[in-house]
Formats: sequence, C-alpha cells, structure tokens
Amino acid sequence: MEVAEAFSLISRAIDGGHAAHGYLIVGDLKGGCAELTDLILRKLFPNEIAQVESGSHPDIIRLEPQGKSRTIKVERDKGDDGPGMRDGLVVPMETTAFSGGWKVGIIVGADRMQNAAANAFLKSLEEPPPKTLYLMLTDQPDAILPTIVSRSQRIDLPLSEDLLDGDVREEIAAAFADRDAASLAVLLTGLKADAEDVDIPIVRKRFFRTLMSFVRELMLGGRLPAYRAYRNVEAIEDAFRQSERAMNDEAVLSFMLDRIAFPE
Repeated sequence: MEVAEAFSLISRAIDGGHAAHGYLIVGDLKGGCAELTDLILRKLFPNEIAQVESGSHPDIIRLEPQGKSRTIKVERDKGDDGPGMRDGLVVPMETTAFSGGWKVGIIVGADRMQNAAANAFLKSLEEPPPKTLYLMLTDQPDAILPTIVSRSQRIDLPLSEDLLDGDVREEIAAAFADRDAASLAVLLTGLKADAEDVDIPIVRKRFFRTLMSFVRELMLGGRLPAYRAYRNVEAIEDAFRQSERAMNDEAVLSFMLDRIAFPE
C-alpha cells in the first residue's frame, strides 16, 4: 500500500469515528513510516503544525530504542539516553490532552520492545482513553508480540531496500553460519562493485538487513534466549554503522561475528 492510500484509509476512519486504537505501520522507518506518521499528525493537529514539525507538541509522545542495546525497556536504566516504556509512553498517555483533543503515542522501532515493555504497552493498547491513537513503526513486524499485532490494524508500506535473495543470499547465509568473515567481506565487496556509486549505500543496507534476517530467525524460532538474540541484533547494527564510516569490511565483519551468539 502506498503512503497516500494508507493515509486516505486512516483519514476516513478518523473522520468516521471508527479509527483503530493502534496502527502497526510496516515499512522504512525513515521513509514511508515517517511520511505517513507526519500526515496523520498534521491531520489530528491542524492548528499546531509548528509544534508538530518541531517535535514539541505536548500531546504527541514519541518513544525510541535506548541505550547500548538499542531496545525499548520497561524502565529506564542508568546510562540510557531516554525513558523506558512506562515513564516514556504509558504514564504520559494516561494524562488528559493539553489541547483537549487527540493524544498520539508513537513507538519507533516497535520490534525492539523487550518483553516486559511490550506487556506494559499491551495494557494501554487494550484499554486506551477516548481520542487516543498509537502508531507502532517497524520494519521487522515478525519480532513484535503477537498479542500486540492482533490488537492493531496493520498497514504495509513499500520497503525501498528489500532483502537480498537467490544465490547471493544462500552464499551469505553459508558464510554467516560458518562464521567466515573473509567470505562475507568478499561477497559485500562484490555487491558494491556491481552497483553504481549512488546505489552503494542501498546495497550495504540490504547486505546487513539480510544478516539481520538470519538472527531474527534464530530469535523467533526460540533457538536463542532473548537477551542473546538482542545482543546479536546490536552487533549487526554496530557493524552496519561502522561500515558506513568506510572502515575495513573484513575487520568490521570479523568483530561482528566474534560478538554473535549461535545456537549450541
């Protein structure tokens, strides 16, 4: 579904008084998800556009992954750069709207909620006050608690960077399973060499998204405990950021594999 079509659907539901309490918006977090969220906020707060644009509107509560693990915890830990689920979203959303109208809770990277945080949010999603809307943004919907998914209306937007597939995916999977950093680096170098300069960031992102899909499969299959699975996610995200800084691919991938936990 394109962004314009999704917005039209949600807009009609709001106007008709039958909007869902929660929308699970699946797509690129900084692309379609952000664009659709902005359109919804502009519709709900047409007289406070400046506050919407600056991110300072008191009735718009935004929560993102925090800390070194880049997860959403139920409570804030020492060293985190932002609040946890309870003080960052649940409690603020229970207060009366300053403007007397809508309150919107936005969870960026909803798949990064730890179990305790997801369960705390679930209670709010099940019994929200009137004129409360939750927008859950994710590019990994399979990692979200099924009870949250079942209580939300899912909106699937186009993903601009798909996972790699075919023979190259199988080669990456084999090298990953063998913990072979040199082979992974050769595959990544080959992909970048075949791409136009302008497309190299997209190729790099597809490569690391493909690696992420492997650790997601381990997590969703119950083959690893949650804390080890989250560390795997963190290791791949760190490697992706390091690769963006033009660091040596083999060194980056070798360090990543040293941190990855595989089933015994």
